[in-house]
Amino acid sequence: MKIGVVLINLEEEYQLSVFNGIKNKAKKEDVEVVCLMIENEPFIPGGLIQKFPESSNFNLDGIILLTSALSDNSLIHSKSDIKKIWGKIPVVSAGQNVMGVPSIYVQTDDSMKQLVEHLVLKHNYRNFLFIGGGKKQHDAILREKIFVQTMEAYKPWFPDLSYIIRNGSFTEDSSFKVMEKLNSEKNINLDAVVCANDNMAIGVYKFFKMKSKNSQIKECAVTGFDDIPQAQYEIPALTTVRQPLSEMGEQAMDLIIKVINKEKNILAYNNYIESTIVFRESCGCRKETQSKDFSEMEAKLREMKNTYINVENYLRLTSQIGQKLNQTQDIIEMNKVLRLNLGELGIKNFNILRFTRDYFVKPVFVLRDGEEEEKFYKESELSINDFYNKFISCSDNKVPVLLIKQLYDGALSTGCIIFEADQDVLRYLNSISLAITQCLIRINVMEERRKRSEYLEQEVEKRTSELVEANEKRLKVEADVLRISELERQRFSNDLHDDICQRLAGISMLCRSYSTGKTPQKQELSELAKLISETLQCTRQYAHNSYPVELESLGLKRSLSNLCSSFEVQSGLSFNYEWDIKNDVEEQLNKVQKLNVFRIVQEALHNCVKHSEATKVIVRSRMDNNYLYFSVIDNGKGFNSHNDELREGIGMNSMQYRANQIGAVFSIKNNEDKGCCVEVKLPFTVK
Repeated sequence: MKIGVVLINLEEEYQLSVFNGIKNKAKKEDVEVVCLMIENEPFIPGGLIQKFPESSNFNLDGIILLTSALSDNSLIHSKSDIKKIWGKIPVVSAGQNVMGVPSIYVQTDDSMKQLVEHLVLKHNYRNFLFIGGGKKQHDAILREKIFVQTMEAYKPWFPDLSYIIRNGSFTEDSSFKVMEKLNSEKNINLDAVVCANDNMAIGVYKFFKMKSKNSQIKECAVTGFDDIPQAQYEIPALTTVRQPLSEMGEQAMDLIIKVINKEKNILAYNNYIESTIVFRESCGCRKETQSKDFSEMEAKLREMKNTYINVENYLRLTSQIGQKLNQTQDIIEMNKVLRLNLGELGIKNFNILRFTRDYFVKPVFVLRDGEEEEKFYKESELSINDFYNKFISCSDNKVPVLLIKQLYDGALSTGCIIFEADQDVLRYLNSISLAITQCLIRINVMEERRKRSEYLEQEVEKRTSELVEANEKRLKVEADVLRISELERQRFSNDLHDDICQRLAGISMLCRSYSTGKTPQKQELSELAKLISETLQCTRQYAHNSYPVELESLGLKRSLSNLCSSFEVQSGLSFNYEWDIKNDVEEQLNKVQKLNVFRIVQEALHNCVKHSEATKVIVRSRMDNNYLYFSVIDNGKGFNSHNDELREGIGMNSMQYRANQIGAVFSIKNNEDKGCCVEVKLPFTVK
């Protein structure tokens, strides 16, 4: 059988005493115990408290809920409240009576009333201060209610009876602050301070001791509640109400076993335990000085001395571990510090787990039976249940009692520690867990910085490489542009020399021959006129090829159409021109876009006539999904992508360069049947 215990923490005596009772009974009954400390975990759907008993988290048979210790236990009134959190799993309430839920609690109403009556009637105290616990805490509400009812009942008999109510939070520090604030507000003269638990009573003691040199602050009677072990060692020893906390823990374990075994009439059992008042010196009672008391006092002094020595040793070790963890730079160093120092605290089982996803964990440090188990580090992630089962399967402890404490980075739970420790060491585990949390946070930050630095170095190297490559491409493009420009001038010069100049020379020769002879005949003049007309047409074509002036006057559609007609006449190929772009879209194209598209189509047609051996050419313009497509398709021999001369040729680079200038994508590919297709894909958004 495996039982879960849910409480706040094990640093204060109340919860520790109850847990010791649970643990002792579990050992007798051969029951496994898993204790979850939920100091920062709210009761929210989907939280760890709800996931705690799920099949992926420990496979618990039942839960003991220490309701009296929970700061928000006012939210738990009935079985339906429990069911919202844990569903159908058996739950027993310890410390508070929850309607419809098997509960074990201490009956304190009569003891609280008798304590107040003792102070009023026995010691004749009249001016009281009551320091309660949390405003929503069930026991705090009940104790304050009994105190007020008792005081009000005696007021008619004692008109000078008065009291003040203040709230703490069941801690020494909270009651110390109450006393400081009350003293700063007004000069009060108290006869007695009644505290809702012993820890707050000890906090009042500390206030009086620290303010002992202030003549205006008068020490008075102090009482507590719970009778924790420290209460009898205080000077003067603390008058308090004894709750049999260890017995309550044992009965809670006995009760959950009966519930799991489905014994009948569980709710009908008498599940409360009576409390008793312990009168000591703090209320003003005198202790008789008998010889046995001296021997008892001597034994207590020896016990206090031993306790003091142990506390000093534990504080030293805790501080030492914290300092060493603060100096670690990585997980390996952290694990070394823990491995070498936890043994001095008597801790043999200690695990640090990081949450990965939905309470799956990655083992960071695993100490089992005093030895570090490095094989766990190879696991990428495990469910908590799988880790737990794997951990205890080879442990020397047949029935382990493991405790779980979450690690927080701010409000975010980043992981947990699962450990086993003696009672005396438990209160120091909080400091160690905080040191571990800060160590992990620092290591994570350093790791992130290192990764970020490596990433930035890689990005700088990559960017530098890209810039070098881009610069090389730019230099190559500039060289190509200059080369293309020079070749264009050379080609233009050759065309003028080989064609226009030759024609003009022919015209000049004809004119000279006609001038020496008779009057030219009609046929001869017609031949001269034809030659002049052809020369004029060629001159216009060369000028057009140099810069298509009609782009501005006629637009891209007409200019491409004229270009196709011109190439058809010159080459003798069959041309088919298709235009499927709306007029308003064409009008939005700027001068640079039109010119570069025209030049790419012109160069593609020139290559087609020169290299493709085609008989038919299609020039197509269309629009689709915010892109303009300009294609030149032929039925020639196709494009040889392995031909370096063609791939790196001036014409190809010229088309690619012009496409880049207008943010377009240039491509050339072979058709499925025959020939190739040169295409420009220009992004365009209709306004």
